[in-house]
Amino acid sequence: MQGVAVGRAVDLTMLDGYEHLIVELEELFDIKGQLQDRNKWEIVFTDDEGDMMLVGDDPWPEFCHMVRRIFICSSQDVKKMSTGSKLPISSIEEGTVISSETAET
Repeated sequence: MQGVAVGRAVDLTMLDGYEHLIVELEELFDIKGQLQDRNKWEIVFTDDEGDMMLVGDDPWPEFCHMVRRIFICSSQDVKKMSTGSKLPISSIEEGTVISSETAET
């Protein structure tokens, strides 16, 4: 997945939690089982302020409200980052990017 910049949408209103999000992402990219164990890949997201955080650290409703973009990055790149930091441009270009779609009513 390194080197693949992909823009896809995930409708978070159709999901019921982080487990469902992980399954959806694995199906979307045909990588069944690779996101569950976090050995090779990590799922991170940016909020409306551009801060990057690990998926799963916040309660699901709060995450749905603040997420703007989801990234699948190598675990090594994520270990280099600190919580609340921004990924270096080179890492963003190498990760897979998924924009979240939330229905606003």
